Order: sequence, then structure tokens, then C-alpha cells
Amino acid sequence: MYVVQVASVDGDSKIIVFKSSILRSNFNRRHQTKIIVHGFLQTGNFQYIVDTTAALLDKSPMNVIVVAWENGATFPYSQAVANTRLVGAQLAALLETMVQARNADMARVHIIGHSLGAHIAGYAGASTPGLGRISGLDPAQPGYHNFSEEVRLDKSDARFVDVIHTDAIPFGTIGGYGIIEPIGDIDFYPNAGRHQPGCMDESTYVGVVEDLFGDGLSVTESRISCSHERSTQLFLASILHSSSNDHHQCYFRAVHCESFESFMRGECLNCLPNLCPIMGIEAPTSRARGVHYLKTTSNPGFCGFQYFVTLNVSETSMPYAHGDLELMIIGNLASTNWTHVYLGDLLPGNMIPSMVLSSTDIGNPTEVRVRAHYIYGLFSWTTYQVTLNQVKVDSIMEFNTHFFCREGMVLYDGEYISLTSPLYEGANCIWS
Repeated sequence: MYVVQVASVDGDSKIIVFKSSILRSNFNRRHQTKIIVHGFLQTGNFQYIVDTTAALLDKSPMNVIVVAWENGATFPYSQAVANTRLVGAQLAALLETMVQARNADMARVHIIGHSLGAHIAGYAGASTPGLGRISGLDPAQPGYHNFSEEVRLDKSDARFVDVIHTDAIPFGTIGGYGIIEPIGDIDFYPNAGRHQPGCMDESTYVGVVEDLFGDGLSVTESRISCSHERSTQLFLASILHSSSNDHHQCYFRAVHCESFESFMRGECLNCLPNLCPIMGIEAPTSRARGVHYLKTTSNPGFCGFQYFVTLNVSETSMPYAHGDLELMIIGNLASTNWTHVYLGDLLPGNMIPSMVLSSTDIGNPTEVRVRAHYIYGLFSWTTYQVTLNQVKVDSIMEFNTHFFCREGMVLYDGEYISLTSPLYEGANCIWS
């Protein structure tokens, strides 16, 4: 690791980057340059920065620079926000000196900033013509929400700006640390950009106080910021996924949609070539733009193979039933777990959309199993039996659709039915 010397001169507001520092460094203009900028209350030695640096260097030869501004990223938060402008100006000065000293190509420079670090990247980019890319990892909301583009990261700050939102809820001191509105060329909202799987985010001050007394400060802090910090883990995971030679490696494939609810209903599956981007390091490989959604898991690596399923209840099914539906997809490589897909009224003609998330690649779907657990009211006099017409399975990982049906698709309480031999749409099935 090499430290580049930067000097701030308060008298005339000049910032000097010592050219000799860059000349003595291992900087190679033929390689891409990745610059990592940490956020509030963090340091350049945070584990995600160490791990991300190692993952980038393992991926391919490149220059990796870490901007360690921990002395300016401390309380009070308002001062840290003010400091981002100075750090952004220092980073811009460093980039300018890299051009002067080593003829660095700014189009090959990529700044990766988390929280306040994302806005530092924005300030630097706004002062650096031709900067290639900025990745904003849950850019900070407090002090920036609904502010002018001039004082926060926006898509004009680099040739390509991608943003991952993981804590995009209204700020309330114990949550909502990430900016809500889309601000990049492409904005990813994993799990709606809100509560992330596996995070025990506290929602009340009482819960925070109980955590402090019960589990200590470090545990409480990790719970408060878990969703906010998840953006760094997702980006790191994307680098590791992209470096794998495994043909069945999972990728953070995302879908453009008007809302997360529409996405979860499977209404936005127009994944034409190059239009469903991969969140993270590979985002520029797609020509997609705008807001994109995806689901992730709580397991290390966080990636899941996403399958949208639609169950079509027969028009001739009994007029009323109420219950819980579960589904399993079996492929030629593996199977998903039993997944809850619906709880509520099961009425004739119902179209029931849901998502099944698998941690492993199941391959080509060859069988679907469906079972029902009926819930009877106090005055229920009949035994529920729901009949299905068809089950449709869409995979956004492989961009294909499979249809399953057979005669007598009656769901008896607690028993599953097996549907094999995927069919083309309409083949011996009723699809209304």
C-alpha cells in the first residue's frame, strides 16, 4: 500500500497534491483505477474496504486507491457533511495531478463511495471532466434528501453513475440513512431498497435502549446500520461473483419496473437482450437505465436465483376457500425449498403471482409441486378443495418461461400435487 501526500492550504483555499508522491507510486496508467471512499464513522481500514480492495486486485490488474478521511468523518454529523466538500475537492485535485504526472485516463477511473463517501465521489466527479464511473453505495440521506444536484451525487457527475439503495426509508435517527430518490443513470433497489434480509433493524428508541443494555454498543450499532451497510456487502459480493468461473454462478439480475409491488407480481419481465442489468461491478455491461428491482437472500453472498410463479385457479373451483399455498420447483440440477407463495382467499379465476428465491441454480425447471393448508372458520361446514388450471414459471436469470398442468389438479388439505413435463403456453391447458 502506498500513501499519496495531499496538503490543504487554508489561506487561499488551494489544495496541493505532491506530484512526486504519484511518481514514486506503483500507479500504472494502462490499468483501470478504482477509488474507494468510506462513509460516516468509518476508516480506511474497515473490513469491507480491505475485502473489496483484495477482491478487485484478484479480479484483474488495476490501481486501487482508498480515500481515508476518518478524521473528518466523526461527530458532529453536520460537520462531517460539510467536510465532504473539502474531501471531494482533495480527491479532484488528486485526479488532476494523476493526469499531469502520469497522463492518467479519467475515463478509466471508477469511484466507489459509501454513504457520505458517495457524495464525496459526486463532488470530485463534478470537478473532473470525463470521469468514467461513480458507484454510490446507499448514498447518505440526512443532509442531502431533496437538495439540489449541485450538493449531492447525481448522474451528471460521471459518464456512468450507478446507485444501490438499501436503507431508503424516511430518516428517523435509527433508520433511513440512505437516500430515497433515484439519483443515478441506473438505480438498484434490492428488496425494495428498504429492510434487508437478515438485518434485525430496530424501529423504535425503546428497542435501541433494550439492545444497548442487553447486547452492548457494537451489536446495537450494527443492527441500526445493518441495512445501510448491506450496500457495501452487495457490491463486494458482485465482484466475487463476477470473478468466478462457475457456469452456475449467481448474479444480481435486476428488472426495470414502476414499483417493487409490480415487480413481485411478475408484471415486469421484459428482459430483452441487455435490458436486465446486473447490480454491482458489472452494471455498465447493460444499456439499461432507470429504476430496477431485485430480491436478495440473507445468506453470505446474498445472491438468489429468482423465479416468478403464477398459479391460475380454475373457474370451476369451489366458490370459496381460504388457506396457505406452498410451492417447490424442481430442476434438472437441484430443487428449491418449499416456499410460501400465498395466504388468503382462494376464489375461482384467481391469478396468484409470487416469487420463489433459490440460493442455488436449479437448472431447467422440470417439475412443480404445489400444496395447500386450508384454514377453516368457526362455521365452516365443508371441506375445501381448490382446483388449479395451470402454473407458470418465469426465470429472469435464464429469460425463459415454463407452463405446467395436468388433469385433475385438485389441492387436498396438506397433500401436494406434482406437475411435470413443462408445456408451451396453451398446450392442453386453460389460460385465462
